[in-house]
Amino acid sequence: MHGVGPSTVLGGRYAVQRRLEQTARGERWSAHDTTLDRDVVVVCFAEYESHADATLDAARRAAGIDNARLVRVLDVGRSDGIAFFVEELLRDAHTLTQLLEQGGLPAEEARRIAGEAATGLEAARGRGLHHLRLTPNAVLRGPDGTVKVRGLATAAAMAEVEDVEPDTAARTDAVGIVAITYAALTSRWPLPGTVAGLEAAPHVISGVPAPSEIAAGVPGDLDALCRLTLNEDQGPLTPGDFASQIAPWATSQVAGIAASARDDDSSPTVALPLADLPWATEASGQQSAAATAGAAGADPHATQVLPAPAGAGLPSVPSATDMHPATPVDHAATPTAPLRFEPAPTAPGTTEAGTTSGDTAEGAPARAAAAAAGAAAAAGAVGSALGTAGQAAGHAATDAAHKVGSFARAAADKAAERRAQRQAAQERAEQRRISLDDALVETGEPLDPPLPLLPQELSAPPTRDQSKLVLAIIAGFLVVVTALAVWGVTRIGDNTDLGLGSGPTPRGTVTVTAPTTTVTPGQSPSSGDTQAGGAAYPILGATGYDPEGDNAERNGEAPRVYDGKTNTFWSSEGYASANLGGLKKGVGVRLDLGQVRSVHSVRIVLPDAADVTVSVGPDRNRDTATEIGSTSGKSGTITLTKDGAPAKGQYVFVWFTKLSQVSDGRYRATLAEVTVR
Repeated sequence: MHGVGPSTVLGGRYAVQRRLEQTARGERWSAHDTTLDRDVVVVCFAEYESHADATLDAARRAAGIDNARLVRVLDVGRSDGIAFFVEELLRDAHTLTQLLEQGGLPAEEARRIAGEAATGLEAARGRGLHHLRLTPNAVLRGPDGTVKVRGLATAAAMAEVEDVEPDTAARTDAVGIVAITYAALTSRWPLPGTVAGLEAAPHVISGVPAPSEIAAGVPGDLDALCRLTLNEDQGPLTPGDFASQIAPWATSQVAGIAASARDDDSSPTVALPLADLPWATEASGQQSAAATAGAAGADPHATQVLPAPAGAGLPSVPSATDMHPATPVDHAATPTAPLRFEPAPTAPGTTEAGTTSGDTAEGAPARAAAAAAGAAAAAGAVGSALGTAGQAAGHAATDAAHKVGSFARAAADKAAERRAQRQAAQERAEQRRISLDDALVETGEPLDPPLPLLPQELSAPPTRDQSKLVLAIIAGFLVVVTALAVWGVTRIGDNTDLGLGSGPTPRGTVTVTAPTTTVTPGQSPSSGDTQAGGAAYPILGATGYDPEGDNAERNGEAPRVYDGKTNTFWSSEGYASANLGGLKKGVGVRLDLGQVRSVHSVRIVLPDAADVTVSVGPDRNRDTATEIGSTSGKSGTITLTKDGAPAKGQYVFVWFTKLSQVSDGRYRATLAEVTVR
């Protein structure tokens, strides 16, 4: 891209280092964040591109999702005609395409990768975001086995895919996850379009072959999901449906061919050559026959010439091909060449009939013997030719039967194995099944009756004297309780600690002088709201306030700001910079006073320094609120007082516009206590 190079600094903080990927829509570069001293990935493109605004907007929305299975968007910006967004760097991570280029994956590792990716996409769907452009290049696996999906919302925006209904978008991502699973099992991509580094899946009449027809060791549930989704337009409707159907999966990386060491018994999926697939057998046989015919025509030594016996006037012998025109002969598999007879050269002084000019009747026996020998030789040659043709046809039929039979045996063996497993499970269940009598009595002898819990003499009803004693005890207990209750009621309001001494403990006397209040004619002292310096108003509720985001900012922590404890506090979501990563103007907390109040002052306790503005308004929207005061770059206890007449309203807004960096390296707003007077 013009204007981006190893010496470029984007946004005044991202020093571009090395180009990682180039596409028709943009470029991916490694970079260093000079502000936070960390390595990142920058995706940049020209600011004048038609998709620039939509892509930046999608990146801002994706930045609001913090999920361990999704590559996090850290920042969005523009710089000198270059639009860009910043992603976290996954050091030493590989895309699924790169893993498949290194070798096949175990079936359970393919299940784990697909399940983790589907879980992350389901979390994004819950926030209204979708991927829509899933390929194996969008799925990454770290050295510790962590699986993350990149390009959420941004890949589709760069491809200018817009206005997709939520149900359609969810189904698109579900089909994409199934295609990812197919690719992980077979190393082939089943959907239209090409994926760099992967071979396209072959196509049959129904769509694409099932994974089990291409690779060995494919689990039945994954095979069925791929077949139903890719060929029959069925299967999961959302990524969450897919994840629930293939669960459970391994919690850590499953070692296999692509791993550094093979320390388990997991069987990797092994892709078969295309020529060995059942639906490719017929085409392969036709190509083999054509190649054989071409090879026979090109070999100068394919025909062996044998001299015919002298004087044997034999008819021509048909070749093996003429006798069996429907059977292709594989000359490459048959070492014996077809035979052809030619007349032997005529000796001087001999005619074509085999008689010399001086022969007499005495030579007839010799000529008969020669003719008989020639006939025997011809018969042997014919038999040899027929045997050669039969041997070639037998080899071809054996090869075809072996290829078809191997798949039939595999299918039969798999079905027999499943039947044996079901039968073994039924036998184990029958062995564990016992009758109710056997469960109650494990031995042949009946059980003894249970021992009584009480002696027999105690089972008799109580006597009259015993009943009187019990009633007397209960009556005495009630008298004591009543006396204590009456004594306690008479002591209410006596300012006593209920001590047992001679009298109440003497206390010091404090004299309070009330300020003088001047009341002008026609004006009565206020009997409604508390004035400045009086008791604090009660706070009925609090919630996070994020009008430029999802209208929620860690709402569960908001009640901590009025619990009376300074060691508990509300904190916002983490942002990449003090100005909230440039994603929004501010965030805060909204408190509900229950009714309209006259607010003179607001005291706040800030655990971390921040720029804060406090305002009071009649409704839930801060736009109509009246500002009480503001503070900049301070922490601790801060009291903001309204100048002039008090502000009236039911809702108090504590609005943060500049944040501080906290211990986890992110920028967050923190608020411990709020007191409204």
